[in-house]
Amino acid sequence: MNVAIVLAAGKSTRAGQNKLWAKVWGAPLWTLSYKTFLAHRAVDRIIVVVPKGDELRFLPFIDSAKTVIVTGGETRMQSFKNGLASAGELNPDDVILDHNAANPNVTAEEITEVIKVAQKVGAAAVYHEVVDTVLEVGEKTEAKNRANFRLMQTPQAVCGDVLQEIELGDATDLSTALLPHLNVGLVLASPLNKKITTAEDLAALCAQTYLGEDSHRFSNEGTLTLGGLSIPDLPKLEANSDGDVILHAIGRALAQATGQNFSEVADPLFLSGDQDSRDYLAPLLENITVRSVSLSLECARPKIDPLIPALQSSLAAILHIEQIHISAHTGEDLSAFGRGEGIRCTAVIQVLK
Repeated sequence: MNVAIVLAAGKSTRAGQNKLWAKVWGAPLWTLSYKTFLAHRAVDRIIVVVPKGDELRFLPFIDSAKTVIVTGGETRMQSFKNGLASAGELNPDDVILDHNAANPNVTAEEITEVIKVAQKVGAAAVYHEVVDTVLEVGEKTEAKNRANFRLMQTPQAVCGDVLQEIELGDATDLSTALLPHLNVGLVLASPLNKKITTAEDLAALCAQTYLGEDSHRFSNEGTLTLGGLSIPDLPKLEANSDGDVILHAIGRALAQATGQNFSEVADPLFLSGDQDSRDYLAPLLENITVRSVSLSLECARPKIDPLIPALQSSLAAILHIEQIHISAHTGEDLSAFGRGEGIRCTAVIQVLK
């Protein structure tokens, strides 16, 4: 029997809120990993460890007879032990999985692999490789060989016969408790499987991505407006409004994010005499926060690279963000845009609702 102990009893002090109840894609964060374990065919039983007094809050999200709720302890290891105690008597070939509910993006493949490796060597855990320089700071700061270090995540797993022979103590996590007694098999983690710790981690997890695109041909009159800027020496793009292809692409992405139709937002403003595309974005920005914007422009004119700093500054003021990435290409002159007849813009935005 394979038993998953999902630890959801933490206090989330570094996140600035109870991160386990933060809404991610419409559901509490802790339920994301729980549902992955629930759907896994090799997991026979799930024990969700929760804060004392919060048991009833978790119950509505438990929809399987193979799941039980257990009260946690003061430390992570004590919470794991409480979950372990509720698992009952273990058989030597049982595999117990220790998973932190703050790792919402665990994959079925990781679960499968840690079970397989634990069955082979007694215990297993997922990890990330260290890609940055590692310094040990003390009286003398020294650089360490990062190839010798691993960043541990969950799930971690151990066989029943191992647990029958050792005392876990009060180590930080399961692998730390096991290492003095045996070599823990290491499984490379999915790049997305990382613990959510800080408010920034939570914001990145909750961000959703939307795509918008717009294109216009050049007219024979007026002045080009791009990203809220007036670009001299080039004519206006053909459109009912100022023809700002960048703001229109962003507007279409924002409309997707808010479940609206960009034309239905912009047209009434235009009909009232407002041709400023900046005003068309305002209603779309009321209930969401834009985290980042990436723009790709296809055009031969104007030359975009010299304009990027000014475009970024203008868009930062309109959208109230700093993460703005802009690139441009001519598409090998294969389209009308690359031949200088107009401009096409594709916008990818990350938003927090």
